[in-house]
Amino acid sequence: MRHASLLHALATAGLFLGSSLIADASAATAGHALAVSVDDFKYIDTSNEPTDQTAVHQKQLRAFMTALRDDVTAHRRFELVPSSCAPNCPTEGPALVDRLRAASQAGTQILIIGIVQKSSTLVQLVWTAAIDTTTQRVVFKKFFTFRGDNDEAWQRAERFVSEEVRERLLESRSQQ
Repeated sequence: MRHASLLHALATAGLFLGSSLIADASAATAGHALAVSVDDFKYIDTSNEPTDQTAVHQKQLRAFMTALRDDVTAHRRFELVPSSCAPNCPTEGPALVDRLRAASQAGTQILIIGIVQKSSTLVQLVWTAAIDTTTQRVVFKKFFTFRGDNDEAWQRAERFVSEEVRERLLESRSQQ
């Protein structure tokens, strides 16, 4: 499971776990929106199901990403900066460091990345991380599981992930 090591790869790529937004991100004081970019999550299917569901999963992932961007930045304290690397955004290694640098230059303070993996017929996993683009520190990382492989299951998962991302970003921001 090469992609399962996403968060480990972040740590070994020279990114350090941080508990608050610092550097340029900390310049975003109360009343100023935090510039957030949400890269397209990767999708991998290791369920070994006999039916090829690639087209359905890509459609569900696109809907998930659209809703995630909308929901995360629905709060007035966040401003969405469009991703500049869609659809092939790096999630690890030196390419991620380059991506963080480019996102910072585009005005992004926090970059959200992730992977969705279908591990069995009914179980999917979501790895997500929010990274301060200036300091290249992980603001938070989280692993989610969700059951089901239909539109309703994907929508429930997205709502849960977006709520958690917003709460964690607001919590980090309040610690400044």
